[in-house]
Amino acid sequence: MATKSGKSSGLNPVEEFHKAVAQKGKVRAVAEKMLELPPQVNPPLLGSQMRIWKQDPSVKGLDLPRTVYIHTQVNDGPRDSQIAIQGVPPVTPDPNRDFLIEPTNEAAFDAVHTYTVVRQVVTMYQRVLKKKLAWQWNINGNTEAIEVYPHAGETANAYYSREEKALKFFYFTPRNPAAKSKVYTCRSLDVVAHETGHAVLDSLKPDWISFDASAQTGALHESFGDLTSIFLILSQLDQVEFIVAQTKADLHQKSILASLAEEFGAAFRLTDGLRNADNDLKLSEVSSEVHELSQVFTGAVFDILADLFTSRRDPYVRDSAEVLYEVGKYMAGLTLRALIQAPDTNATFADVANAMLEIAKADGEEDCVKFIQKHFEFRQVLGPNAIAGPKELSQFGLYADRRGCCGTMQHPQYKPKFSLNGKGN
Repeated sequence: MATKSGKSSGLNPVEEFHKAVAQKGKVRAVAEKMLELPPQVNPPLLGSQMRIWKQDPSVKGLDLPRTVYIHTQVNDGPRDSQIAIQGVPPVTPDPNRDFLIEPTNEAAFDAVHTYTVVRQVVTMYQRVLKKKLAWQWNINGNTEAIEVYPHAGETANAYYSREEKALKFFYFTPRNPAAKSKVYTCRSLDVVAHETGHAVLDSLKPDWISFDASAQTGALHESFGDLTSIFLILSQLDQVEFIVAQTKADLHQKSILASLAEEFGAAFRLTDGLRNADNDLKLSEVSSEVHELSQVFTGAVFDILADLFTSRRDPYVRDSAEVLYEVGKYMAGLTLRALIQAPDTNATFADVANAMLEIAKADGEEDCVKFIQKHFEFRQVLGPNAIAGPKELSQFGLYADRRGCCGTMQHPQYKPKFSLNGKGN
């Protein structure tokens, strides 16, 4: 590398950059090199602090908002090579490349918060995949980022759209007069994580989201959204510690872990949020409506996680929060790997449950194997009492009923050409 005098410094680009950091400090060195950084430079040098809601703003006891650290390069917007905020004025970081916005600056804060939660979900699953996630449209040289709209418009909705290459989060006025004047779906970590989960799974199993898919396949998609919210919560040490204290280490006590999208649910007078992952539903107790069906799979995974935590917990040896964090990380990886291993079309709960058994056995996680078998047998997915579940509407030439699902699963691009009564839309 040549110096200003024309003589070679004898340093490679990475060494040059690290020398500049040592001499001038991170901010100055990064500012000078931002447009010409060598690809080998360690990303943590370019990380940013971000301020976010770590739960719905309505959740008490977490001292929200909080500051988190994104270890990769975050550009104005915020945006990076995979995620780009749209629809609101771009946010510029401070001289330290940090995005420490106050919630009173609503549009800017919502942009930073929403980007960060999407980034955290993608990073969480990339650690399992051990590679960079490619969106569904990233083929034949296409490298477009997913566009994320925190303020997409006014309606009680949020969704992922493959056609729009976007995640869209809306705001609405609640029906419940006791609720806030407006609810912004982007401010819910649960909602943002759920919809990002759909985008991640669509990149891995593109045929699962179609209305041509079976009800159980659609239910796996919807369940993965809910489970993504749970896994993201458990990937954050402060939230894990809060949950252990909130429940006294009993995950079947009411907590932020099992109750999803509390503020959204309260707007419709629901006391446990939009979803409750801690349920005892069996296949024989639900209809073929995709969201209702999804609760069976979600509940089974939640129970496996809870049992695994209880069996491994030993507060005289390790802190319970440490154990829960490790269990959450393992369950996130196990679930994603099992979904990938399942058939590319018309996967069933049994397909995924059997894949979980196979993977856990290969991992040497014998206690987990026992809990997988136990809870999927209880749910009538595996074992001697297993049933196929409610009759598939495909048997009658119709598509799965998705009326209770999130906006993604009901998006027009995935809808059939005729309605459930067999008549044209």
